Amino acid sequence: MSLPNILSLFRSVIGFVVIYLLLQNDKDLLIVATGIMLLAEFSDAADGFLARRYNLVSRFGMIIDPMSDSLYRAMVFLGLMAVGWLPVWFAAIIISRDIIVAYLRVFAQQEGITMAARSSGKIKAIVQATAQVWTVGMFGLEDFFSQYWSVPEVSFWLLTIATVVTAWTAVDYTMGYIEGVRRVRSS
Repeated sequence: MSLPNILSLFRSVIGFVVIYLLLQNDKDLLIVATGIMLLAEFSDAADGFLARRYNLVSRFGMIIDPMSDSLYRAMVFLGLMAVGWLPVWFAAIIISRDIIVAYLRVFAQQEGITMAARSSGKIKAIVQATAQVWTVGMFGLEDFFSQYWSVPEVSFWLLTIATVVTAWTAVDYTMGYIEGVRRVRSS
């Protein structure tokens, strides 16, 4: 069990802590949740960097890292939905995208294709992380932020952008899968 894999596993379970903190309806705990979320995002960047830098890339890590990303972000989005900040349809789109991409990778493997991470997936991760952290942070510091803008409105638009980008990545991965299958079958 290498440090990058431990960081990934940490991310798999920390989403449940964030849900718990969100459900407490306490502004101080929202600030704690924001700090934990920033730590989770840091672990997402650190695990891949450490694995590549110190030659700790493993088959287990290549599976657990994207799974941990999906679990963590799904838990946070479910928490946002539970407190009423994220519409159910947004959560359905976001979670469906991760299921679609996971199965596209399985189907690709059956065709002898390895579907690597696409740049759209990296963009999605950044946009989702930004929307999640800012939403929780703004509600935690609502007294401050509400002087400048409507926190629910800004949060809604951040989460809308994250949902649209997420849906776009499902299409991008699907097109990548179709392109890969055509290439393999034509050769």
